Formats: sequence, structure tokens, C-alpha cells
Amino acid sequence: MNSYILKNDDKEKKVLLYKEQVGYTFSPKKNYKKVKKITVLDKDMISGILEEKVSKSYSRLLKIIYSMVTAGDETTSGDVLMAYTELDRIRNILLYKYNQYLKKEFVEKYMQKLYALELELKKVHVLELKEEIREEKGKGR
Repeated sequence: MNSYILKNDDKEKKVLLYKEQVGYTFSPKKNYKKVKKITVLDKDMISGILEEKVSKSYSRLLKIIYSMVTAGDETTSGDVLMAYTELDRIRNILLYKYNQYLKKEFVEKYMQKLYALELELKKVHVLELKEEIREEKGKGR
């Protein structure tokens, strides 16, 4: 889909066509009834918006993993799977969806953080599996 900015002049040229710019389009919250879509063309503003989105989802993942680490024996494999899914979702967003809008340093920094969280999550998963194996051995007759 091509979109152009048209400008009518009464001089020699009737219509001027400007080059299409790449922008980030999103829908605002439901509070705004007449605004359906917003398109941001400024690269710095796009980067700021998306960095904020990524940092919010990262902090949510951090809270999930922290609650799993502090819970200890109460962690289930469903919790670990949920954390792995969230981690993979953030990684895919950084690498594929928002990669063209974000700075390389920002992406690399968060990829290192995600790798460290993945290692911590593997430790929690191993401890959770050991606990399940202990419970299964105790039930056998």
C-alpha cells in the first residue's frame, strides 16, 4: 500500500508527490473515540516508544522469574513454561519485529540480559525437576 502527500499549487506543477516515509503505526487506548490510528515518523520518537514497550515487558518477565526463584519448592513446570514463553516472545520482538526501529546497542544490551535470565530460569527448572523426581520416588510401592 502506497501513501503519498499531495500538495496542490496553481503554478506550473499541479501535484507534487513526496517520497513515502517509514513510520510506526499504532492504535491508541480506548479512551480516544475519534482517533483510530497514530503514525509516528520521527525515528527518535519511534525508538523511545518501542524502548519503553520492551523495558515494560522485560520488567514483567523479571517479576515472573523473581517470584519463581523466591517461591522455591512451590514452582511448577507450568510456571517455568510461561516464563520461557515470555522470554522467547521478548527475544523475537527484539530480533525481528522492532529491529529496524531500535538501536543496535539497545538490542544487544537486552539480548545479554535475556540470556542471563534464561540461565537463571534453567537453574530454577532443574531444581523444580529434582523436586518432582523426589516426589515420584516417594509415591512408589
